[in-house]
Amino acid sequence: MICLTALAVLILAALLTYRISLKRHPYTDCRRCKGTGERRSRLFAHSFGYCPDCDGRGLKLRAGVRLFNVR
Repeated sequence: MICLTALAVLILAALLTYRISLKRHPYTDCRRCKGTGERRSRLFAHSFGYCPDCDGRGLKLRAGVRLFNVR
C-alpha cells in the first residue's frame, strides 16, 4: 500500500513538473524547418517558401500544451 501511495505521489510530481515546464516554455522549434520558418523548394533548390507546418514562424506548440490546456 505504501508503494502505491509513493508511486502516485511520484507520478503527480512528474505531471506537475511537466505542466510547469509547459507553462514556461510552450513552444519548441519546428522540426520540419528546424526553427527557421523557411523551407526549400523540392523542385528549385534556390527558392524558399514559408514552412507549412509552422506558417513561417519557426515555432510549434509542444505536445502537452493542448492536453493540459496550458497557455
